[in-house]
Amino acid sequence: MRMLNFPYITMPLPEWIGPVVAKVFAKMCDDTTGHDFLHAVRVMELSASIAEELHADVDIAAAAGLMHDYYRKEEKLTGQLHFGLEAIAELRREFGSLIIPEIGEKAFDNILDVITLHESYNTNTVLSLDAQILQDADRLEAIGAVGIARTFMFGGAHGLPMIEEEQKSIVSAFDPNVPPNGSVHIHFYEKLLKLADGMHTAPGKRMAEQRHQVMTAFLKQFESELGLSSPVVTALK
Repeated sequence: MRMLNFPYITMPLPEWIGPVVAKVFAKMCDDTTGHDFLHAVRVMELSASIAEELHADVDIAAAAGLMHDYYRKEEKLTGQLHFGLEAIAELRREFGSLIIPEIGEKAFDNILDVITLHESYNTNTVLSLDAQILQDADRLEAIGAVGIARTFMFGGAHGLPMIEEEQKSIVSAFDPNVPPNGSVHIHFYEKLLKLADGMHTAPGKRMAEQRHQVMTAFLKQFESELGLSSPVVTALK
């Protein structure tokens, strides 16, 4: 374990993950959508921290967190889902030779399975502990002060208005398979305010509670200044 010489990393990591970090940094360092290298590192470290507390596999948690948004740029350009079959096949091609010799093919397959499920909002899907950890870590990054900042970055990058021209009393639930639309304001209600209730792990629930409070306090002030009302949203799918 050692500290790697890359921005934002605050925890020691196993030697084998260094080349993986280098590839992720090279691809994601110039992202301006909120899915940048900082986000990858924060999800990696949150995942590792949760895994350590739960006595899960920290290496799998860290690698999955680091790589989970690797093909976000292609998704924005082509519409190909960054967690879809094509993206997972590309992750296998690009990272297999770096990771399999170090932790084995079974562990690498587990990392890819976890990434495949990290955007699943189907409550009937049975998730492994590793998949629960990545979902919690990624969703923690979508709420709280950092989540608020990332939401406005995401909205600007995708051409979303800050608020809707006409107030909506009811909006549809978030669907990760549909390109972003609507407004940044609506996105808080269609997705972000629902995330705390969907946390799986005890550490995730603990951290989400405080971050959710930060987000609701922000929205109260935001809506007050703009004269907005809060819409009713259907349940997450």
